Amino acid sequence: MLLTGATGFVGSHVAEAFVTAGWSVRCTVRPTSDTRWIEGLPVELTVASVERGEQMAAAVKGSDVVVHLAGVTRARTSSDYMRVNAEGTERLAVVAAEAGIRRFVLVSSLAARGPDPASDTRGAERPTSAYGRSKLEGERLLVRIAEASSGSMEAVVLRPGGVYGPRDRDLLPLFRLARRGWVPVPPGEGRLQPVHVSDVASAVLRSSGTPSPGSGPYPVAAEDVATWSEVAAGLARSVGRRVRAVRIPPLVYEAAGAVVEATAGLMGKAPEFDRRRARDLARLSWTCDPGETMRRLDWAPAVPLAEGLERTAEWYREQGWLKP
Repeated sequence: MLLTGATGFVGSHVAEAFVTAGWSVRCTVRPTSDTRWIEGLPVELTVASVERGEQMAAAVKGSDVVVHLAGVTRARTSSDYMRVNAEGTERLAVVAAEAGIRRFVLVSSLAARGPDPASDTRGAERPTSAYGRSKLEGERLLVRIAEASSGSMEAVVLRPGGVYGPRDRDLLPLFRLARRGWVPVPPGEGRLQPVHVSDVASAVLRSSGTPSPGSGPYPVAAEDVATWSEVAAGLARSVGRRVRAVRIPPLVYEAAGAVVEATAGLMGKAPEFDRRRARDLARLSWTCDPGETMRRLDWAPAVPLAEGLERTAEWYREQGWLKP
């Protein structure tokens, strides 16, 4: 099987899951990729970019399944998101269909659907960010190409919610703040369903081997819905100290996102934090029903939030990312 995005946080866990299950795995990398998380795994590495069709055509040869995780979650412009997340998916799907790939699994995002409620009054999905729109367009292009293959290539779309776990740097600042005794949380009781990275990896593995599951899209999330207060309590347990949840007005979140975004733009970089993430955190709820995913893929999330946060904190401590 061919795996893109294997050097990333989620992708490296997916690579481990496939190797453990006995699959032969080929991973695409770029010349600048940091391969630390997959070093030591018995995988084949091939240099290829989703922006280079000839490279991807060579990479898919000899495979029967493609799992596509490569993409951008931070970009300077909407066109940058579309170029990689949508057009890159289309380019890979075309060469995969031409090569006779049996199944193409796209790991998308709940952002492609949009925040709660799941759809507008007409039942249409409503992503609220350039990132979400690019992921939704990538899904649509893949399904269209699979349908044009007259059933020779099956498409399966997975939509993980907020993913956390070992190797994730996005939530590390929250753990460090909790270690200091406080965590910033939105003023309301926003609802969310964080999913541990090992559960995402197992869902990807199931979607690659389950007979004819259908294209989905399938939300991948924990069964239980959490509030920010419950997340703060879980962080407190994970760092072993009393933690104060400090309510921060949405405008403060969004102002911080705007400042970081503007500063990154002046430096010619993609922002680590931006107005989209600020709005997602401060004003919106992100929940879903994973029931259909569980039934069709014969899959179930196995790591509850409290346990997952404790596992993550322990890994951070082992790596020296979080003080004991």
